[in-house]
Amino acid sequence: MERVYPAEPLEAPKGTGDVEATNSPPEHQQLLMPPAPPSYDQATGTPAETTGPAPTPTATPKTTTTTTAHTVVVVPSSPYGPEPQDILCPHCHNYARTRVSYKPNSRTHLIALVLCLFQLYCCVCLPYCIASCMNTNHYCGMCDRYLGTYDRK
Repeated sequence: MERVYPAEPLEAPKGTGDVEATNSPPEHQQLLMPPAPPSYDQATGTPAETTGPAPTPTATPKTTTTTTAHTVVVVPSSPYGPEPQDILCPHCHNYARTRVSYKPNSRTHLIALVLCLFQLYCCVCLPYCIASCMNTNHYCGMCDRYLGTYDRK
């Protein structure tokens, strides 16, 4: 593969024969310019990895092995269950039993729809009266603040 850019300038600027003298700015401009940032190797302490053509066969590639440790964090969905529980409230810091209330979810509405499709109109209200068809919301028994929800699956 050929290089796209030449390693050297194609022509020397007219009027000077020295290439390096034209690359550096005058001394008064050097004082005004900020210093160049450090190279990647200096900043990170590790040599830069480059992608491109394969190395020449005369160079011996160094093989390094790296091991990475992965940490898996398992987060429980909800510490609450379908029944009231004795807890230490994070809001009022009292030890109390939770008060539960039930809220219909999409599964409750789906059961009612199926009962309606089977023309069991008198049974359509049953999923809304049975606690096991709904989600359970837990509230503190002392300060009455919301603590969490038990989702029926």
